[in-house]
Parts: sequence; structure tokens; C-alpha cells
Amino acid sequence: MIRNIKLAQLFIIGSAFIQALHHFFIERMEHFFIFIFLFLIGYLPAWGINQLQEQWTKLVFVLCSVYIVALSYFFVSYPIVQAAYFFLPVSALLLNDKRLYYVSSIGGLLTYLLLAKESLSDYLAFISIYIVFCLLLFMAQKVVYQSVAEKEAIQQGVKAFSLAVEAKDVYTQGHSKRVALYSMILAKHGSFKEVDLNELELTALIHDIGKISTPDAVLMKNGKLTEEEYEIMKKHPVDGMLLARSFGYSERVLTGILHHHERYDGRGYPYQIAGQDIPIYSRILAVADSFDAMTSNRAYRRGMTPWEAKKEIENQSGKMYDPFIVKVFMSAYYDMLLICEENTEASLTDISAQKEISAGLFEGKNS
Repeated sequence: MIRNIKLAQLFIIGSAFIQALHHFFIERMEHFFIFIFLFLIGYLPAWGINQLQEQWTKLVFVLCSVYIVALSYFFVSYPIVQAAYFFLPVSALLLNDKRLYYVSSIGGLLTYLLLAKESLSDYLAFISIYIVFCLLLFMAQKVVYQSVAEKEAIQQGVKAFSLAVEAKDVYTQGHSKRVALYSMILAKHGSFKEVDLNELELTALIHDIGKISTPDAVLMKNGKLTEEEYEIMKKHPVDGMLLARSFGYSERVLTGILHHHERYDGRGYPYQIAGQDIPIYSRILAVADSFDAMTSNRAYRRGMTPWEAKKEIENQSGKMYDPFIVKVFMSAYYDMLLICEENTEASLTDISAQKEISAGLFEGKNS
């Protein structure tokens, strides 16, 4: 909210202050310093309320904005200062509150009606343009907010859909959430310029969504998969990517899901790509996913200790995992250990994911 208030404030300040500078350097204005003083203290009420009653900050800010625009219009005779009135509803939109939008729009109109000294034709022209502008802005805002709300609803639905896969078995619960936490830690330690943290977190949360189409007999099998079953299991990255694409996710999220089981040496799946050709999100997910899988308990065995998992990931550097990501993992290990220890009892992940990791490690040791 604070960031949006600052952006909205820039709309108001930008218009009024530029016009004030015009009158200081080009057309000298009477009472200039009185205007600047009144202008600068205009947002003190909003700042004070934010310290005392934060829930009222946005309303007080809008009222202060109306005051600033009215002040500018009263002191500054330059006609273009009327444009400041149009910034009131625009700034209110940034605060994402319909009631404040009404307060801002109507407040701006009322102050103009009280202060305007133009001829009747100019007076009526401004009012008509202002009303049309506010109505158009309101309709545009409604469409945008509806689109955003729908997108957020879809994202929540997809996340819930992904969690439904984990809910099939006690061993799958919490896996995606922990992988997301581990991925975020790795990304922050690695300071990857090309990584968007929100995108990476989303990719991690839904990376196994394709398993919704994997038969339960394969997904929940309490034992070694046959070669035929393993081939079925290997389809879930492609299925997950196609499902995520139908919801309109970005290309980086899609490729992150598609390639999260590729190996750095090119012996992974589904496309056996290698090295830096594997998307960065997938390379990060590979380490995070493996660490959670190896440290999780199974129905048929206890998970590795975090230290054992750490050594296994280190041993697979350049084989299963990007050596640089492994280096980042080594520096991030103790931060990840905190999450691992917090979930010692609850950290039970997907049986099939563990089988995939185990199979990959077995192949790596034989390579």
C-alpha cells in the first residue's frame, strides 16, 4: 500500500509542482513561498494517520490530494494546472478502492466548482470533460480489476489443484511448499539476475501438477516401479506444462515445469537436454526437489539425514545438478536446514518423486 500511495502522490505532486516551477522561473507568482509551504505540509495528515491508525491512511491521503489540487488551482493561474484534477481519480485507482475512487472524483469536481473563475463556456466544458474522463476511467478500472481477480482466482485454483495431487497420500503432503521455500532460498543466495522470485515460487508450487493425470496405481505404488510404470511416471513434466499453459502462465514457468527432471549431464527427461540449455528455474528446482525428497520419510524407509543429502547432492555436481547451483546450495545449506528441521515429522513427500530421484542417482553413479 505504501508503494502505491507514493506512486499516487507523484501524480499529484508532479502536475502541481511543475506548474509552480513554471511560475517561479517564467511567470513570477505572488505568494510563491506561501504556496510551497502549504503544498509541502499537505500530506502531513496522511503521514500522521499512517503512524497512528493505518487503516485510515488511504482515505486521508485522498482527501489530502484533493486539498493539494485545490491549493494549486487557487494559487497557480496557469490554465494547464486544471490537469491536476484528472490525476485525482488516476491516483485513487492505484489504491485499489472503489469508495476512495468516488471520494477522489467527486471531491475534485466539487473543489473545481467552488474555485473556478472561468467563463461559463470554459466552466461547462471542463465539467463535461472531467465527468466523461472519470466514467471512462471507472469502466477501464472495472475491466482491469475483474481481469486481475480472475487471474488470481485461476492461480489459486491451480495451486489447490496441485495440492490435490499431494493429498492423495500422506507422503506427498507439504512437498511442493517445501520445494518452493528451498528454491527461494537458493535463488536469494545465488542472486540470479534472470530469476523472478514470484515466478520461481509459483513454478515450484505447481511443478508436480502433471501427476494429477498419473494413475494412482503408479503414483502410490509402495515399491520399485517397473520399466513400463516408470515411463508413465516420466510423462508428468509434459502433462504439467500443458496444463499450466492452458491457464496462461508465462513461458519461463512452463519451461521450468517441463524440464525440472532434466539432468545436467543430459541423461534426464523428457528431452535429455544438458548443461546451460536447461532453464535456470529447472536447475534450481532440481536441487530443491532432490533435497526434500532425500530427507523425507517413506513408508518403506526413513529419509536421509540433511547432512547425508547434502553430501549426495555435492557428489552429483556436474552429473544430476548444475555445479554452480550446487555451490549455491552449499552456502545456503544452513538456511535450508532450518526448514528441514521444522518439518522433521511433517516432511513426508511424494513416493514417486523419491523413486525418480533414486533412479537418477543410480544412473549417475553408474555413469
